[in-house]
Formats: sequence, structure tokens, C-alpha cells
Amino acid sequence: MAEELRFFLRTGAYSIVVGGVYWFVSYEVAGSLLLLFVVFSSLVFVGVAAAFVRQARNEIVPDDTAGLGRVLGAVNRVFGFEEHRSAAGTDPLAAGLEPIPTGSLWPLVAGIAALLLLLGLVYGPWLLLPGIVLAAGTVWGWVTQSG
Repeated sequence: MAEELRFFLRTGAYSIVVGGVYWFVSYEVAGSLLLLFVVFSSLVFVGVAAAFVRQARNEIVPDDTAGLGRVLGAVNRVFGFEEHRSAAGTDPLAAGLEPIPTGSLWPLVAGIAALLLLLGLVYGPWLLLPGIVLAAGTVWGWVTQSG
């Protein structure tokens, strides 16, 4: 099972635990239902994506194991203890070899500029003007940044 699917499965499991604790601590219906919908949407995503992955691989779980061995193998693959590879060898959701982007300071500066712009809309031009200048400098620096 691809790491993306395991991520959503772990998100659903975590939300079940948090939702149960939240319900017994607060007895609040709206928040508990929202956490329940997070669980539901995570499990729906995992189910649909797993069906697409299985169809893309054109593979069914091998019949060489029976009973408890098959169940334990499925649990191991779901939680990432072992990765089952098909005969074709490629995983439909696996990322290819892509270059890792270099680090940059400009996203942080852009966040500070956005903060100044938003606070300038609330408190006045004494924060808005520095935000505009910083945002313009951020755009220029980010665009001219070399690889």
C-alpha cells in the first residue's frame, strides 16, 4: 500500500481516538461530528484510492498464504511494516526521481509581508506601507533567486 494511503489511514485512526476523547471530555455535538466526518472522509479516500491502485496494478492479493498469515500480511502492509511489490515493480503512486529544491528565505519573508499587509488593513497605513514595500522586495527577491 502506498504511503499516501497509509497517511490517510493513520489520520482516520488518530481522529477516532481524538474524537472519542473529545466527546467524553466536552459532550459537544458539533466538534464530535466534525471529527467523525474527518474519519469518514479519510476512510472513503483510502477505500477509493486503494481500489484505483489495485486496478492500476491489475493484481489481487496472492493466494500463497492462507488464514492468519494473509491477515497479518495485510495489516503489516497497511501500517507500513513491509511493502508488497508487484511483479511489474512500479507503484502507481510512487514519486519519480525529482530534484530536491534548494532552501530559500523568501517564503518566510513573504509570510511576514502578508502579515504586515493584513495588519495594515486593520490598524492603518503605518503597517500597510511597510507591508507593501516588503511584499515588493519579496517578489523581486523570489523571482531573481538563482536555483
